[in-house]
Formats: sequence, C-alpha cells, structure tokens
Amino acid sequence: MRKAFKNVRRNRGAAGIDKVSIQMFEVNLEENLDSLMRDLKTRGKFQPKPLRRVLIPKGKGKTRPLGIPVVRDRIAQEVLRQLLSPIFEPLFHEDSFGFRPGRNCHLALERVLDLWQQGYKVVLDADIQGFFDNIPHSVIMVELASVVADGNILGLVERFLRAGVMENGVFKPTTVG
Repeated sequence: MRKAFKNVRRNRGAAGIDKVSIQMFEVNLEENLDSLMRDLKTRGKFQPKPLRRVLIPKGKGKTRPLGIPVVRDRIAQEVLRQLLSPIFEPLFHEDSFGFRPGRNCHLALERVLDLWQQGYKVVLDADIQGFFDNIPHSVIMVELASVVADGNILGLVERFLRAGVMENGVFKPTTVG
C-alpha cells in the first residue's frame, strides 16, 4: 500500500472531485492508508468516486476528455496494477510499446530500425480514434475473468469501470471505456 502511494505521489496529478490533493492526503497518510486497506479488504465496501472530467486541448480547436480520479482511488488503482501487471505483461505482444513498464518510444524506434534492417520496408501508422474509450465494460470483464479468478479483484475492477464521471457538476454513468 505504501509503495502504491509512493508511485501515485511520484506521478503527481490534480485533485479529483473531492478536491483532495496528494499533499492533503499525505497529512494523515497512515490513517488514510489504513482506512483504504480496510475498505479494500472488506468485500464490496470500497466504492470508487466518479472521475472529474476535464477537456485537454489537442490543437485545431479539438479537445480530448480526461478523467481524474480522487487520490484514494488512484492508490487503489495502483494496488490493482501491481497485482495484475505480472499476470498480464507476459500475455501482451512483444512489439507493443505503449504504456508498458520498461518500454518507451526510443525502444519502439529501435525495433522499427531492426525490422527495417531485416528487410521490412512498409510501415503502417494507424490510430483507431477513441478505441479504448468505446470498449463495453461487459467485454472488459469477460476478458479479465478469463484470466483472473479472484472475485474481489473482479468486483473492484467492475466498480472502477462503473464509477461514472462528473462533468460540470452533473453525474454521468459509464458503460464503455
């Protein structure tokens, strides 16, 4: 739990809908982490808060929606990542470099150069716009359950998926993404 908090603190990030910053959470760190641990250990007790929706400018007048979780939820998500990453990392394609530990754009470029030297000369640059934002939660849960048997973890992931978002003070439920 402490390692999860340190990772969240290192990544910084804005406050969620509760307006509690990382620094504010840290004032009563032991009490806050103990409370979070108790809630996570009690089946079904931990209830994630809705995300705070902000729009990030992308250029040409376009924006990209970003959901900001409360600090407490970020720590719980990091605990989940620590548990699930060793299970799922070996299943991912070796040429997948995005958002993976120990991988970055420089390694991706090295791989492209390596493939070029092997004789591959065509590159397809594709971006399926909004792909991850449109995966039905039911599909995510079926795939997760095919690998993870722990009902507590499955329930926690499902509660995160269904936590919804707050946009301009209005709660919006989520069923995809």
